[in-house]
Amino acid sequence: MNLRRAFLLCCSLIACAAVAADPLAQKSQVDAALERFLVEPAPPARVFFLGFAGYGAERVFAEEVKLAAERVAEKFGSAQRTLLLVNDRRNHTDYPLANHENLRYALREIGRRMNPELDVLFLLLSSHGASNGMVEVSTPGSEALGLSPGTVARYLEAAGIRNRVIVVSACYSGAFVEPLTNDDSIVITAAAKDRTSFGCSDDRHLTYFGEAFFRDALPKAGTLREAFDETSRWIAEREEKEKLEPSRPQAHFGQRLERRMAEIER
Repeated sequence: MNLRRAFLLCCSLIACAAVAADPLAQKSQVDAALERFLVEPAPPARVFFLGFAGYGAERVFAEEVKLAAERVAEKFGSAQRTLLLVNDRRNHTDYPLANHENLRYALREIGRRMNPELDVLFLLLSSHGASNGMVEVSTPGSEALGLSPGTVARYLEAAGIRNRVIVVSACYSGAFVEPLTNDDSIVITAAAKDRTSFGCSDDRHLTYFGEAFFRDALPKAGTLREAFDETSRWIAEREEKEKLEPSRPQAHFGQRLERRMAEIER
């Protein structure tokens, strides 16, 4: 009897993975999440949140994007304009998968719902990062792939999303700064392009950067720049105490977007 239950459970997991990987099912799941977005007749400037947890074999990235969604919603009122793309070995069905096609499609559809002059997208990418500047994307039943800064830049441009805050929580994530830099962008990364970040393991709820930025600094900070400065200081102190090579978080603050974010906060 135990063997039969184990066999049925295995078949169920395989079936769930197959459904989760089906492109049409994935598109429908993204559409369903987007249909829950708040529709306002004459909206003011708004923040939309898109979280992308790329590496599914460890829970830390899924947990990080979920907490970040809550903190950004508390800070910028994005709760009813939030979409999560999540790879998580514990659950393949609650959220659309974090893969290239879902990211491209989600950005396109969010872009259609945004006012390009007023609204802001807050995009979080959380995953393992590689020294070639890519973040890892691994979904059930599929080969692991990399997501490059250039690809993210192309998806954003194709979606017509002008105002964007992009946070990348991954090793070597400083590689994302230069390709995404302009006056309408704020780019914040957990590490320099030649440095690793820390705390990305399956026994943790958040990475070191996620703890410092989303959990601790953002709720109290007056601006994103202040949150980044506090995060950098706290991480440097922690790494020195633990005798780790400094990760050196990086940031770019486009002047036009900084002014826009200040208006939204007010």
